[in-house]
Amino acid sequence: MAGFGCVHHIEIGVTDGPLTVDILKNRFTFTIRATRFTSLADQWLLVKNNTRFLVTSLKSGDKDKLRNDPYLINWASKSDLDVSAENGHNVLPTKDSVFNIAFEVKDLDASLRRLNSQGVALSRPLRTERDVNGYVRTVTAKSCVGDVHHTLVYKQEYGGYFLPGFTVLDDHGSNSSSPKLDHPTQDSSMERFDHVAVVVEMNTAMEVIGWYERCFGMKRFLINSDEDNDEGLVLSTNDVGLRLRAMEYWKCAEVGLVSEEHSDSPLSSSRLSMVIAEGMPPVPGSTEENQVEAWMRTHGGPGVQHIAITCADIKRTVCSLRQTGVEFAQPPPPAYYTKVGRLNDIIRAGEDVEHLQRNGILIDTEADGIHSVPYSSNNEKVRRKESYLLQIFTKPMLSSDPFFLEFIQREGATGFGSGNVTALYRSVQAYIVNN
Repeated sequence: MAGFGCVHHIEIGVTDGPLTVDILKNRFTFTIRATRFTSLADQWLLVKNNTRFLVTSLKSGDKDKLRNDPYLINWASKSDLDVSAENGHNVLPTKDSVFNIAFEVKDLDASLRRLNSQGVALSRPLRTERDVNGYVRTVTAKSCVGDVHHTLVYKQEYGGYFLPGFTVLDDHGSNSSSPKLDHPTQDSSMERFDHVAVVVEMNTAMEVIGWYERCFGMKRFLINSDEDNDEGLVLSTNDVGLRLRAMEYWKCAEVGLVSEEHSDSPLSSSRLSMVIAEGMPPVPGSTEENQVEAWMRTHGGPGVQHIAITCADIKRTVCSLRQTGVEFAQPPPPAYYTKVGRLNDIIRAGEDVEHLQRNGILIDTEADGIHSVPYSSNNEKVRRKESYLLQIFTKPMLSSDPFFLEFIQREGATGFGSGNVTALYRSVQAYIVNN
Protein backbone atom coordinates (compact mmCIF):
# COMPACT_ATOMS: atom_id res chain seq x y z
CA MET A 1 0.00 0.00 0.00
CA ALA A 2 1.34 3.40 -0.91
CA GLY A 3 2.97 5.02 2.06
CA PHE A 4 3.96 1.80 3.80
CA GLY A 5 7.01 1.00 1.68
CA CYS A 6 7.99 -2.63 1.12
CA VAL A 7 6.60 -4.02 4.35
CA HIS A 8 2.86 -4.52 4.11
CA HIS A 9 2.54 -5.54 7.76
CA ILE A 10 4.24 -7.58 10.48
CA GLU A 11 2.15 -10.24 12.20
CA ILE A 12 2.38 -11.12 15.88
CA GLY A 13 0.86 -14.43 16.98
CA VAL A 14 -0.28 -14.34 20.60
CA THR A 15 -2.11 -16.52 23.08
CA ASP A 16 -3.87 -13.53 24.65
CA GLY A 17 -5.02 -11.18 21.91
CA PRO A 18 -6.79 -8.54 24.03
CA LEU A 19 -3.72 -8.19 26.29
CA THR A 20 -1.33 -7.62 23.38
CA VAL A 21 -3.74 -5.22 21.70
CA ASP A 22 -4.03 -3.29 24.96
CA ILE A 23 -0.23 -3.03 25.20
CA LEU A 24 0.17 -1.77 21.63
CA LYS A 25 -2.81 0.57 21.90
CA ASN A 26 -2.45 2.07 25.35
CA ARG A 27 1.32 1.88 25.92
CA PHE A 28 2.75 2.21 22.43
CA THR A 29 -0.14 4.46 21.24
CA PHE A 30 -1.09 2.45 18.15
CA THR A 31 -4.63 2.76 16.77
CA ILE A 32 -6.87 -0.21 15.92
CA ARG A 33 -7.69 0.30 12.24
CA ALA A 34 -9.27 -3.01 11.24
CA THR A 35 -10.47 -6.26 12.77
CA ARG A 36 -11.43 -9.76 11.64
CA PHE A 37 -13.20 -12.13 14.01
CA THR A 38 -13.97 -15.70 12.90
CA SER A 39 -14.55 -19.08 14.54
CA LEU A 40 -10.85 -19.83 13.98
CA ALA A 41 -9.14 -16.65 15.16
CA ASP A 42 -9.41 -13.03 16.26
CA GLN A 43 -7.27 -10.47 14.40
CA TRP A 44 -6.58 -6.79 15.00
CA LEU A 45 -4.67 -4.40 12.73
CA LEU A 46 -2.86 -1.71 14.74
CA VAL A 47 -1.38 1.26 12.92
CA LYS A 48 0.96 4.10 13.86
CA ASN A 49 1.91 6.33 10.94
CA ASN A 50 3.54 3.91 8.43
CA THR A 51 3.97 1.08 10.93
CA ARG A 52 1.43 -1.76 10.91
CA PHE A 53 1.19 -4.72 13.27
CA LEU A 54 -1.38 -7.49 12.73
CA VAL A 55 -2.14 -9.26 16.01
CA THR A 56 -3.52 -12.79 15.59
CA SER A 57 -4.93 -15.02 18.31
CA LEU A 58 -5.91 -18.52 17.17
CA LYS A 59 -8.99 -20.24 18.58
CA SER A 60 -8.45 -23.49 16.69
CA GLY A 61 -5.40 -25.34 15.48
CA ASP A 62 -7.34 -27.64 13.15
CA LYS A 63 -5.15 -28.03 10.07
CA ASP A 64 -8.00 -28.61 7.64
CA LYS A 65 -9.95 -25.55 8.75
CA LEU A 66 -6.88 -23.32 8.84
CA ARG A 67 -5.92 -24.48 5.35
CA ASN A 68 -9.21 -23.09 4.02
CA ASP A 69 -8.74 -19.68 5.66
CA PRO A 70 -7.21 -17.00 3.40
CA TYR A 71 -4.91 -15.48 6.02
CA LEU A 72 -4.28 -17.72 9.03
CA ILE A 73 -1.04 -19.56 9.79
CA ASN A 74 -0.36 -21.74 12.82
CA TRP A 75 2.94 -20.54 14.30
CA ALA A 76 3.11 -23.38 16.86
CA SER A 77 6.62 -24.30 17.91
CA LYS A 78 8.25 -27.66 17.22
CA SER A 79 7.51 -28.77 20.78
CA ASP A 80 3.85 -27.86 20.29
CA LEU A 81 3.77 -29.83 17.03
CA ASP A 82 5.41 -32.81 18.71
CA VAL A 83 2.52 -32.82 21.16
CA SER A 84 0.06 -32.57 18.28
CA ALA A 85 1.46 -35.76 16.77
CA GLU A 86 0.24 -37.53 19.88
CA ASN A 87 -3.10 -35.70 20.22
CA GLY A 88 -4.22 -35.42 16.61
CA HIS A 89 -3.69 -32.39 14.37
CA ASN A 90 -5.57 -29.78 16.40
CA VAL A 91 -2.85 -27.89 18.25
CA LEU A 92 -2.78 -24.30 19.49
CA PRO A 93 0.47 -22.37 20.03
CA THR A 94 1.53 -22.08 23.65
CA LYS A 95 3.83 -19.09 23.14
CA ASP A 96 3.71 -15.67 21.49
CA SER A 97 5.84 -15.01 18.42
CA VAL A 98 6.51 -12.35 15.79
CA PHE A 99 6.27 -14.82 12.94
CA ASN A 100 5.16 -13.20 9.67
CA ILE A 101 6.98 -10.39 7.83
CA ALA A 102 4.61 -9.54 4.95
CA PHE A 103 5.81 -7.73 1.82
CA GLU A 104 3.81 -6.00 -0.87
CA VAL A 105 4.95 -7.10 -4.34
CA LYS A 106 4.29 -5.72 -7.80
CA ASP A 107 4.67 -9.07 -9.64
CA LEU A 108 3.41 -11.93 -7.50
CA ASP A 109 3.70 -14.48 -10.29
CA ALA A 110 7.39 -13.72 -10.80
CA SER A 111 8.00 -13.88 -7.06
CA LEU A 112 6.20 -17.22 -6.85
CA ARG A 113 8.19 -18.65 -9.75
CA ARG A 114 11.37 -17.66 -7.95
CA LEU A 115 10.24 -19.35 -4.74
CA ASN A 116 9.18 -22.50 -6.59
CA SER A 117 12.48 -22.68 -8.45
CA GLN A 118 14.25 -22.79 -5.09
CA GLY A 119 11.93 -25.46 -3.68
CA VAL A 120 10.57 -23.16 -0.97
CA ALA A 121 7.72 -24.65 1.06
CA LEU A 122 4.50 -22.65 0.95
CA SER A 123 2.76 -22.14 4.27
CA ARG A 124 -0.33 -20.96 2.41
CA PRO A 125 -0.92 -21.40 -1.34
CA LEU A 126 -1.72 -18.68 -3.85
CA ARG A 127 -5.15 -17.21 -3.18
CA THR A 128 -7.34 -14.41 -4.47
CA GLU A 129 -9.70 -12.60 -2.10
CA ARG A 130 -12.31 -10.08 -3.23
CA ASP A 131 -14.75 -7.55 -1.86
CA VAL A 132 -16.50 -4.47 -3.22
CA ASN A 133 -13.16 -2.61 -3.32
CA GLY A 134 -11.43 -5.03 -5.71
CA TYR A 135 -9.19 -8.03 -5.21
CA VAL A 136 -5.97 -9.04 -3.47
CA ARG A 137 -3.68 -11.97 -4.26
CA THR A 138 -1.48 -13.52 -1.56
CA VAL A 139 0.90 -16.40 -1.03
CA THR A 140 2.92 -17.25 2.08
CA ALA A 141 6.39 -18.82 2.07
CA LYS A 142 8.05 -20.60 4.98
CA SER A 143 11.42 -19.05 5.78
CA CYS A 144 14.48 -21.16 6.55
CA VAL A 145 14.56 -19.42 9.95
CA GLY A 146 12.62 -21.10 12.75
CA ASP A 147 8.95 -20.11 12.86
CA VAL A 148 9.32 -17.17 10.45
CA HIS A 149 7.03 -16.86 7.40
CA HIS A 150 6.73 -14.27 4.64
CA THR A 151 3.39 -13.36 3.08
CA LEU A 152 3.63 -11.73 -0.35
CA VAL A 153 0.73 -9.40 -1.12
CA TYR A 154 -0.36 -8.10 -4.53
CA LYS A 155 -3.00 -5.36 -4.18
CA GLN A 156 -2.60 -3.07 -7.17
CA GLU A 157 -6.23 -3.76 -8.05
CA TYR A 158 -7.54 -3.17 -4.53
CA GLY A 159 -8.94 0.14 -3.32
CA GLY A 160 -9.66 -0.91 0.26
CA TYR A 161 -7.68 -0.01 3.34
CA PHE A 162 -6.06 -3.33 4.32
CA LEU A 163 -7.30 -6.71 3.09
CA PRO A 164 -10.71 -8.13 2.03
CA GLY A 165 -12.56 -9.67 4.96
CA PHE A 166 -11.33 -7.13 7.50
CA THR A 167 -13.71 -4.59 9.01
CA VAL A 168 -12.23 -1.11 8.78
CA LEU A 169 -12.60 1.09 11.88
CA ASP A 170 -12.49 4.85 12.26
CA ASP A 171 -10.56 6.84 14.86
CA HIS A 172 -13.21 6.04 17.47
CA GLY A 173 -13.19 2.27 16.88
CA SER A 174 -16.48 2.25 14.95
CA ASN A 175 -17.07 0.63 11.56
CA SER A 176 -16.01 3.00 8.81
CA SER A 177 -18.26 3.52 5.82
CA SER A 178 -15.24 4.67 3.83
CA PRO A 179 -13.45 1.83 2.01
CA LYS A 180 -10.12 3.53 2.39
CA LEU A 181 -9.12 5.56 5.44
CA ASP A 182 -6.78 8.50 5.32
CA HIS A 183 -3.67 7.97 7.40
CA PRO A 184 -3.78 9.39 10.93
CA THR A 185 -2.05 12.71 11.42
CA GLN A 186 1.69 12.11 11.13
CA ASP A 187 3.69 12.67 14.29
CA SER A 188 7.32 12.21 15.23
CA SER A 189 6.87 9.17 17.45
CA MET A 190 7.10 6.24 15.02
CA GLU A 191 7.52 6.44 11.27
CA ARG A 192 8.22 3.07 9.69
CA PHE A 193 9.95 -0.27 10.15
CA ASP A 194 13.72 0.19 9.90
CA HIS A 195 15.07 -3.34 10.28
CA VAL A 196 14.30 -6.80 11.58
CA ALA A 197 16.80 -8.77 13.68
CA VAL A 198 16.63 -12.56 13.75
CA VAL A 199 18.68 -15.04 15.74
CA VAL A 200 19.75 -18.33 14.21
CA GLU A 201 21.56 -21.45 15.28
CA MET A 202 25.32 -21.50 15.53
CA ASN A 203 27.20 -21.66 12.20
CA THR A 204 24.07 -21.17 10.06
CA ALA A 205 24.09 -17.41 9.36
CA MET A 206 25.75 -17.66 5.94
CA GLU A 207 23.32 -20.40 4.96
CA VAL A 208 20.42 -18.14 5.97
CA ILE A 209 21.85 -15.21 4.00
CA GLY A 210 22.28 -17.44 0.96
CA TRP A 211 18.64 -18.55 1.22
CA TYR A 212 17.37 -14.96 1.28
CA GLU A 213 19.63 -14.00 -1.60
CA ARG A 214 18.29 -16.83 -3.77
CA CYS A 215 14.64 -16.62 -2.74
CA PHE A 216 14.06 -12.90 -2.13
CA GLY A 217 16.92 -11.12 -3.88
CA MET A 218 18.45 -9.75 -0.69
CA LYS A 219 22.05 -8.61 -0.72
CA ARG A 220 24.53 -8.74 2.11
CA PHE A 221 26.31 -5.58 3.25
CA LEU A 222 28.97 -4.94 5.88
CA ILE A 223 27.70 -3.46 9.13
CA ASN A 224 30.81 -1.32 9.56
CA SER A 225 34.51 -1.18 8.72
CA ASP A 226 35.33 -3.57 11.57
CA GLU A 227 33.30 -6.40 10.04
CA ASP A 228 35.23 -9.17 8.32
CA ASN A 229 33.68 -10.37 5.07
CA ASP A 230 34.01 -14.01 6.10
CA GLU A 231 33.75 -13.84 9.87
CA GLY A 232 31.11 -11.10 10.21
CA LEU A 233 31.11 -8.60 13.07
CA VAL A 234 32.19 -10.47 16.20
CA LEU A 235 31.21 -9.23 19.66
CA SER A 236 32.42 -11.07 22.74
CA THR A 237 33.07 -11.21 26.44
CA ASN A 238 35.92 -13.26 27.86
CA ASP A 239 34.13 -16.57 27.41
CA VAL A 240 31.35 -16.31 24.81
CA GLY A 241 30.62 -14.36 21.66
CA LEU A 242 28.07 -13.20 19.13
CA ARG A 243 28.46 -12.93 15.36
CA LEU A 244 26.40 -10.40 13.37
CA ARG A 245 25.81 -10.21 9.65
CA ALA A 246 23.35 -8.03 7.76
CA MET A 247 21.49 -8.06 4.46
CA GLU A 248 18.88 -5.90 2.82
CA TYR A 249 16.52 -5.22 0.00
CA TRP A 250 18.09 -2.24 -1.69
CA LYS A 251 15.44 -0.34 -3.63
CA CYS A 252 12.61 -2.80 -3.22
CA ALA A 253 11.20 -2.20 -6.70
CA GLU A 254 14.26 -3.81 -8.24
CA VAL A 255 13.41 -7.16 -6.67
CA GLY A 256 9.67 -6.96 -7.23
CA LEU A 257 8.64 -5.26 -4.00
CA VAL A 258 6.41 -2.21 -4.02
CA SER A 259 7.82 1.00 -2.64
CA GLU A 260 6.39 4.49 -2.83
CA GLU A 261 9.87 5.98 -3.03
CA HIS A 262 12.40 5.33 -5.76
CA SER A 263 15.05 7.56 -4.29
CA ASP A 264 18.70 6.57 -4.31
CA SER A 265 18.93 7.83 -0.75
CA PRO A 266 20.06 5.08 1.65
CA LEU A 267 17.46 6.41 4.08
CA SER A 268 14.49 6.01 1.74
CA SER A 269 11.64 3.72 2.74
CA SER A 270 12.64 1.40 -0.11
CA ARG A 271 15.38 0.06 2.13
CA LEU A 272 14.55 -2.93 4.31
CA SER A 273 17.35 -4.51 6.32
CA MET A 274 17.66 -7.75 8.25
CA VAL A 275 20.34 -8.43 10.85
CA ILE A 276 21.32 -12.06 11.41
CA ALA A 277 22.78 -12.96 14.82
CA GLU A 278 24.31 -16.29 15.76
CA GLY A 279 26.10 -17.46 18.86
CA MET A 280 29.71 -18.55 18.82
CA PRO A 281 31.18 -21.60 20.56
CA PRO A 282 32.21 -20.80 24.16
CA VAL A 283 35.78 -20.91 25.32
CA PRO A 284 36.63 -24.52 26.31
CA GLY A 285 35.81 -25.09 29.95
CA SER A 286 33.43 -22.11 30.19
CA THR A 287 30.01 -22.68 31.76
CA GLU A 288 28.66 -19.29 30.69
CA GLU A 289 25.53 -19.49 28.51
CA ASN A 290 25.49 -17.46 25.30
CA GLN A 291 22.60 -15.00 25.20
CA VAL A 292 21.67 -16.02 21.65
CA GLU A 293 21.27 -19.62 22.78
CA ALA A 294 19.36 -18.41 25.86
CA TRP A 295 17.01 -16.37 23.65
CA MET A 296 16.32 -19.34 21.37
CA ARG A 297 15.70 -21.61 24.34
CA THR A 298 13.08 -19.20 25.67
CA HIS A 299 11.56 -18.57 22.25
CA GLY A 300 11.58 -22.23 21.21
CA GLY A 301 14.12 -21.96 18.39
CA PRO A 302 15.40 -19.40 15.87
CA GLY A 303 13.15 -16.43 15.19
CA VAL A 304 12.60 -12.67 15.21
CA GLN A 305 14.43 -11.16 18.18
CA HIS A 306 13.54 -7.50 17.71
CA ILE A 307 12.16 -4.98 15.25
CA ALA A 308 13.44 -1.42 14.92
CA ILE A 309 11.11 1.50 14.20
CA THR A 310 12.38 4.87 13.03
CA CYS A 311 11.54 8.10 14.85
CA ALA A 312 11.99 11.69 13.74
CA ASP A 313 12.37 12.80 17.37
CA ILE A 314 13.43 9.93 19.60
CA LYS A 315 13.69 12.07 22.73
CA ARG A 316 10.06 13.11 22.44
CA THR A 317 9.07 9.52 21.64
CA VAL A 318 10.80 8.07 24.68
CA CYS A 319 9.38 10.72 27.02
CA SER A 320 5.85 10.03 25.76
CA LEU A 321 6.21 6.24 25.92
CA ARG A 322 7.55 6.34 29.47
CA GLN A 323 4.44 8.24 30.50
CA THR A 324 2.21 5.52 29.01
CA GLY A 325 4.06 2.76 30.85
CA VAL A 326 6.58 1.44 28.32
CA GLU A 327 9.63 -0.04 30.03
CA PHE A 328 13.04 0.33 28.41
CA ALA A 329 16.19 -1.73 28.79
CA GLN A 330 18.54 -0.77 31.58
CA PRO A 331 20.33 2.46 30.62
CA PRO A 332 24.09 2.53 30.20
CA PRO A 333 26.23 3.50 33.20
CA PRO A 334 26.77 7.24 33.84
CA ALA A 335 30.30 6.97 32.38
CA TYR A 336 28.74 6.44 28.93
CA TYR A 337 27.82 10.14 28.88
CA THR A 338 31.26 11.39 30.03
CA LYS A 339 34.57 11.95 28.22
CA VAL A 340 35.58 8.33 28.72
CA GLY A 341 32.36 7.33 26.96
CA ARG A 342 30.44 9.13 24.22
CA LEU A 343 30.46 12.74 25.43
CA ASN A 344 32.56 13.99 22.52
CA ASP A 345 30.28 12.30 20.00
CA ILE A 346 27.20 13.78 21.68
CA ILE A 347 28.65 17.29 21.65
CA ARG A 348 29.82 17.06 18.04
CA ALA A 349 26.39 15.84 17.02
CA GLY A 350 24.82 18.84 18.72
CA GLU A 351 22.69 16.72 21.05
CA ASP A 352 21.71 17.53 24.62
CA VAL A 353 23.80 15.36 26.96
CA GLU A 354 21.47 15.70 29.93
CA HIS A 355 18.39 14.84 27.88
CA LEU A 356 19.99 11.74 26.39
CA GLN A 357 21.24 10.55 29.78
CA ARG A 358 17.94 11.20 31.52
CA ASN A 359 16.15 9.00 28.98
CA GLY A 360 18.85 6.36 28.56
CA ILE A 361 19.24 7.09 24.82
CA LEU A 362 22.36 5.81 23.08
CA ILE A 363 24.37 7.51 20.33
CA ASP A 364 26.50 5.80 17.72
CA THR A 365 28.75 7.18 15.02
CA GLU A 366 30.66 4.06 14.01
CA ALA A 367 28.59 3.00 11.02
CA ASP A 368 29.40 6.03 8.89
CA GLY A 369 31.52 8.15 11.21
CA ILE A 370 30.73 11.77 12.08
CA HIS A 371 32.06 13.97 9.31
CA SER A 372 34.72 16.49 10.24
CA VAL A 373 32.39 19.44 10.71
CA PRO A 374 33.19 21.70 13.69
CA TYR A 375 30.46 21.74 16.33
CA SER A 376 30.94 25.48 16.68
CA SER A 377 29.64 26.08 13.15
CA ASN A 378 26.66 28.45 13.14
CA ASN A 379 25.41 27.01 9.87
CA GLU A 380 22.59 24.63 10.80
CA LYS A 381 22.69 22.97 7.37
CA VAL A 382 26.38 22.23 7.78
CA ARG A 383 25.88 20.86 11.26
CA ARG A 384 23.12 18.54 10.02
CA LYS A 385 25.62 16.85 7.72
CA GLU A 386 27.05 15.06 10.74
CA SER A 387 26.12 11.37 10.49
CA TYR A 388 25.03 9.58 13.63
CA LEU A 389 22.12 7.69 15.07
CA LEU A 390 20.25 7.63 18.37
CA GLN A 391 18.65 4.45 19.64
CA ILE A 392 17.02 2.76 22.61
CA PHE A 393 15.67 -0.73 23.28
CA THR A 394 12.54 -1.73 25.17
CA LYS A 395 12.20 -4.60 27.58
CA PRO A 396 10.38 -7.67 26.16
CA MET A 397 6.83 -6.59 25.27
CA LEU A 398 5.05 -9.94 24.85
CA SER A 399 3.75 -11.99 27.76
CA SER A 400 5.43 -15.26 26.74
CA ASP A 401 8.26 -14.34 24.37
CA PRO A 402 11.55 -12.41 24.68
CA PHE A 403 10.81 -10.22 21.61
CA PHE A 404 11.49 -6.50 22.08
CA LEU A 405 11.39 -3.25 20.09
CA GLU A 406 14.09 -0.79 19.19
CA PHE A 407 13.49 2.88 18.41
CA ILE A 408 16.04 4.57 16.20
CA GLN A 409 16.54 8.11 14.93
CA ARG A 410 18.85 8.32 11.93
CA GLU A 411 20.74 11.51 11.27
CA GLY A 412 22.52 10.45 8.10
CA ALA A 413 23.80 7.16 9.54
CA THR A 414 22.80 4.02 7.66
CA GLY A 415 24.28 1.36 9.95
CA PHE A 416 23.02 -0.31 13.11
CA GLY A 417 24.94 1.29 15.95
CA SER A 418 27.36 -1.60 16.34
CA GLY A 419 29.08 0.11 19.25
CA ASN A 420 25.79 0.16 21.13
CA VAL A 421 25.03 -3.40 20.07
CA THR A 422 28.34 -4.37 21.66
CA ALA A 423 27.40 -2.58 24.88
CA LEU A 424 23.93 -4.13 24.82
CA TYR A 425 25.39 -7.57 24.22
CA ARG A 426 27.78 -7.32 27.13
CA SER A 427 25.07 -5.91 29.39
CA VAL A 428 22.68 -8.76 28.60
CA GLN A 429 25.49 -11.30 28.93
CA ALA A 430 26.34 -9.97 32.38
CA TYR A 431 22.66 -10.23 33.34
CA ILE A 432 22.58 -13.88 32.24
CA VAL A 433 25.70 -14.69 34.26
CA ASN A 434 24.39 -12.94 37.37
CA ASN A 435 20.98 -14.60 37.15
